[in-house]
Amino acid sequence: MNRLHPWPFGLAAAATFSVVYCVCALAVFLSPEATIGFFNAWFHGLDLALLKPPGGRPLTLAQFFGGLISAAVVSFAIGALLAASYNVFARRSGTA
Repeated sequence: MNRLHPWPFGLAAAATFSVVYCVCALAVFLSPEATIGFFNAWFHGLDLALLKPPGGRPLTLAQFFGGLISAAVVSFAIGALLAASYNVFARRSGTA
């Protein structure tokens, strides 16, 4: 079995999640009610509409970029950790 390289795997995870984050932010910008309705189905009956800010305040650029950067950093760390732990378990099971 091939070894996963944590750095490129983490970068791929960060890039992928950053694209997903941007698509989600665009959906919220274009149609906030429909986006909330879509994600309500994922959360087993939790009403995400209750999380809207008072007055339906739009997302600021600072919030967008702060969220994008933090999502990229966290997804990089998760991707790198996933690749590293995969390598450890694959080595221990004799498949690497």
